[in-house]
Amino acid sequence: MKPDAKTAAGRAFVRSLNILLKFARLYGFEHVRTAEQLAIAFGELRTAVPLGSEAGLILGATGSQLLLDGVPLEGSPAEKQFAQLLSAAGLASVQFFPSVTQDEVGRFVRAFPTGKAKPSELAQQLKAALAGATGIRVNEICFVATDARLKESSIAAQLATASLGADQAEMQEWLNNPRKLLELIAAAQGSKKESSPGSGESNSEGTGTEAGAQGTGGFTTTGLGLGGETDGVFLGLKGGAGSGQWKGEGRPQPSEDDILGILGALTNFGRIGTGEGGMGTGVGPGAFQAQVSQMPDQSQDLLRQVLASLADKAKDSKPDETLLVKLAEHLAIRFALERFERGEVKVNAVRQMLDRMNQEIENLRKILGAHEDKMTEAGMMVETHREILDRQFWAAVPESAKRAVLLSDEAWCIPARNVHSFVADLIKHGDVAEAVSVLENYAACAESDDLDARRKTAVGLSELADLYAKAGPKLLGDALRHLGVRLSVEQDNELQGLVSAAFVRLTQEAATSRCFPAMEQALDLVMGVENQRPGIAQNLRSKMGIEERVPEFVDEALRARQVSVGLTNVLKQLPQAAMEQLAIRFNRCALRNDAEHVANLASDLGEQGVQYLRSTVRGGAITEAADIVGLLSKLDPQAVEVFVPARVKDCPRHLQDRIIRQISASGASVRCRILLELIDHVDPLVMPLVIDEVGVTGDREALPRLLTIVDGDLPTGGGQYLRVKAIEALGRINAPESISSLKRIAEAKKMFGWVHPQELRIAAVQALEKLDVHWTVDFLPNSGIDREDLALAPLQIAPNSKFVRQRRHTRVRLQKPVRAVSTNLKESCALEIKTASLSGGVATASRHLQPGTQVQLRFQVGLRNFQATALMRDYRAQDIAFEFVDMNLDERSKIRRLLADQMPTGHSQPDADAQAPAPVLTR
Repeated sequence: MKPDAKTAAGRAFVRSLNILLKFARLYGFEHVRTAEQLAIAFGELRTAVPLGSEAGLILGATGSQLLLDGVPLEGSPAEKQFAQLLSAAGLASVQFFPSVTQDEVGRFVRAFPTGKAKPSELAQQLKAALAGATGIRVNEICFVATDARLKESSIAAQLATASLGADQAEMQEWLNNPRKLLELIAAAQGSKKESSPGSGESNSEGTGTEAGAQGTGGFTTTGLGLGGETDGVFLGLKGGAGSGQWKGEGRPQPSEDDILGILGALTNFGRIGTGEGGMGTGVGPGAFQAQVSQMPDQSQDLLRQVLASLADKAKDSKPDETLLVKLAEHLAIRFALERFERGEVKVNAVRQMLDRMNQEIENLRKILGAHEDKMTEAGMMVETHREILDRQFWAAVPESAKRAVLLSDEAWCIPARNVHSFVADLIKHGDVAEAVSVLENYAACAESDDLDARRKTAVGLSELADLYAKAGPKLLGDALRHLGVRLSVEQDNELQGLVSAAFVRLTQEAATSRCFPAMEQALDLVMGVENQRPGIAQNLRSKMGIEERVPEFVDEALRARQVSVGLTNVLKQLPQAAMEQLAIRFNRCALRNDAEHVANLASDLGEQGVQYLRSTVRGGAITEAADIVGLLSKLDPQAVEVFVPARVKDCPRHLQDRIIRQISASGASVRCRILLELIDHVDPLVMPLVIDEVGVTGDREALPRLLTIVDGDLPTGGGQYLRVKAIEALGRINAPESISSLKRIAEAKKMFGWVHPQELRIAAVQALEKLDVHWTVDFLPNSGIDREDLALAPLQIAPNSKFVRQRRHTRVRLQKPVRAVSTNLKESCALEIKTASLSGGVATASRHLQPGTQVQLRFQVGLRNFQATALMRDYRAQDIAFEFVDMNLDERSKIRRLLADQMPTGHSQPDADAQAPAPVLTR
């Protein structure tokens, strides 16, 4: 799936911005490379945020993660360091508006330190640099200023002390010290007993009382000894249900209403403590005491026991969060756990019960959670209240109960993060079989009859995707199958979106982990969905990202000695993308074995892939057809023979040239017949290439047409240069049937000289040297042809060469570069030719020329001038190759003499030269 233009441009801008900062550090701000990179970065920013648009671009940072408009970026180490720098400087985000200018971006970059500097200084530097700028705004992370006297206390305590004035120290202790709250509860219990007739002793277990002790808040308290029983501490439970039972088992067990009443009392106390209740000092604790005294005895005992456990835990360290919130959470979790262990409620009911309690706890958090609010405003992730309760409840559940729940039909009730931690622990300890059973059962919940169950399972599967991938292809395939079934039948639109998201997430994980059987199943399932819901299937394909990874998969299949299980089947289901990639790699092959390997893989993809190639060559875009005709020539040459001639005559010359070279390089058995069919349909400047490639095939099927051309019956537009190429082709085919025609050309005389041009006669004699050596030896002394003229003979093509293409003529490295100038271009171009042959050469050009450009070249060598028509080929580093496609034969004689003069004395043509590889684009 291709990202939208803004996202793509935004990501490009982030990369360019990092490069710009690097250049600024290395070269300075005035260096030309820095200036060029600034222009590039601003151009990409302007693409993402064009002038006149309504939305800007927000680049955020949290830890080492960069965010682009809130979406995490998978960045390089340099980008992660950039995010860490912004975070360390206290910057939440940088906002770029449509009005941003290049100067403002430059000022933004200059503000970053080029040497060692403290990150804390960056925010001030950015403020100073962007003063008056309207296109860039820097958003800082702000925290509430605190009272220096209270730096060790929590935010909730500071809020309370700020509202209570002179008694702030006492109120701070009540909000943070569990012992003080125990005193309040004990005082409330004592006052209730004193007011109740016949109550002569305390019901508290494990505590001592000191009647009449005076508290610090203006009310009577009862001192508590905290050295009593603490076996009911919630987070310290090690055993089963028995170790966590409420004390005072003779009394009625607290009900849910009792727990909600306690939570309400704690909320009221927190509201009073922070000043929201509008009550003065001394009223807050008294009101809390009064509310506690009205609670049932079992509720008071429960509150006291949990608070005692907190006090016991706080002996050696201070509570790490607001005491009231922690107390409320312990009460809710302990009550839910007790009911679950007694079997009074199921897992789903536990979640509903915790949700009801969470509403009350959330009110308390809102009152005391100023610090969390500030973190949220700063863009930092804060765990939700519900997640906290879920996590704490799960941590308290015994291992046996966890297993039972996760293997039941109610496994979907367990939050995915809890399932993840449990399964990860099983795998860590080697219990893989049980981990697989848990994951299988969880995935099966996706087909539950309960709407809520399907919804939560879909969300959970997205979070557990990495575990399914690690567990193996079968498990991942089963999970995809459950989701695929729901995609076909799910009617709820919201749930359909969640199921689609989970399906996409699992598929992406399968692709990342190279789980090809699972990917194959995912594609099968999408195909099934497509029959019923085409719109959904199309949306899924664009998001799954498998097609984007086809280049990776193709490279992996070509590198591997044995293709991974399922990889070929995955590529079969993506015939278009797979064949396009294979065609590209087939055209790049320099070795015959590599080309055969690519063709074999393409053949393994089956008829559907070949059919895509046929349809493209027959009626697809001509540029696409030109890229894949080579591979189709190898797989189905008959189709090329039928479809290509009708299409090639309407192609531009550079595409005709590409098609001819790919057909020849394919190595197809009938490529000679295809090339002969194309001679009459191509541009005259491409005809010499066709004849050359026909000769390379060595196929005797070409003899009739070549002899016709040699005798002067030329295709429309053909010239004498084409006859030379035909004679060279006959020499490569080594056909005795051509001897008479070649002798006739070499021997024909007129009154004052020879009938045929010298180049034509030289080509005929060079061919006859292979066919009739004795005649050639006798003829040469009186032929008017010097022995030096025969030195540059066409190279023989090795039939079993390991290279896809071979050199046609001997290359000569010129002792002094030859200069040539174009005469047909609007802007002239100078070429400095370093290496040349009778087919072309390699030169350094004064400006860039597109491969396939026709260039009329004028050479200047001393007092000699000559001209030739050439086509530009591929670039090699700083040089470009070119190939001669037409010239007057007298001009060719001049080039032959130039090359012969610069050849080393006694030069011979070794076999290695004949076997040297030549790129597909160069002769």
